[in-house]
This record gives sequence, C-alpha cells and structure tokens, in this order.
Amino acid sequence: MKTEELINMIDLYFDNELGKGKEPILFTSLGADEEAREYFKKMNLLQTTFHNAIDEYPESLDEKILLNIDKLENRTSPVNYKYKFFTAIAYSFSIILLAASIFFYSKSEEYKVQFNDLTREVRKQNEQINLLMNALPQVDVQGAYLKVKEVVVRPQS
Repeated sequence: MKTEELINMIDLYFDNELGKGKEPILFTSLGADEEAREYFKKMNLLQTTFHNAIDEYPESLDEKILLNIDKLENRTSPVNYKYKFFTAIAYSFSIILLAASIFFYSKSEEYKVQFNDLTREVRKQNEQINLLMNALPQVDVQGAYLKVKEVVVRPQS
C-alpha cells in the first residue's frame, strides 16, 4: 500500500471515521512502512497531549473569568476614546454624504424634468416650422444665370 493511502487511513482512524474492517489492514501495513509508522506515532502523541490538556482545565477558571469581566468593562482606556471619536466622525461624515447625495439627486431630477420640457418645446417648434414651410406657395425660378446673371422668382397663383 502507498504511503499516501496509509496516511489518509491514519487520519481517518484518529478522526474515528475508519471502518472496523479496515483497522487490521492499517495496522498490518504500518509494519511495512516506516514513514507511515512515524506519522502514526506523531498523531498518537498529538491526541494524547490534547486529551491531557483538556483534563488540566481547572473547574474554577470559568468563575474567575466571569468575575473579572465586570472589572475589565469598567476600565477606561485612551484607545477606547480614540475608537469612539473615530466612530463618531465616520458616522457624521456618512450622514453628510447621504444628505449631499439626496440633495444632488433631487437637483438632477429637476434638471431631468426641465430637459424633458425643453425637448418637448423644441419638437413642437420643429413641427410648426415644417408646417409653415409646407404652407408657402411653390416658386417658379426662371432665367439663365450665365447669360443674364439675373434670377427672377415669382410665386405661382
């Protein structure tokens, strides 16, 4: 069996996820692979150390921590004031920016309405100009420009 497969099996064994049928295969394969055997020893040492560290946790430590929380909260530190001051400045700056953006948005809406009104007025004037141009009578242009150098324009009745 490859060393990588054995290491994966060792990890599964220490996570209690290795099937009972594969444990004998793991332990027989450990006899043949030195690197996997060293990895197993390290994992076993790590697990043992971890369990011993949990056992050394004193029962009264929770009580000491909870009693000291109140003392820590009552302390004032200059870092706390700086943080509160910075927070207040940031909030006020964001409120100012929000007010400015609302103001500029309302102004842009006013300009949009004015632009739409002007566009409508220009279209109306364009239509009137086209109507006036179409209402004029047709013109008959006569004359020879090269000979006379004069052009006579008369409306047709």
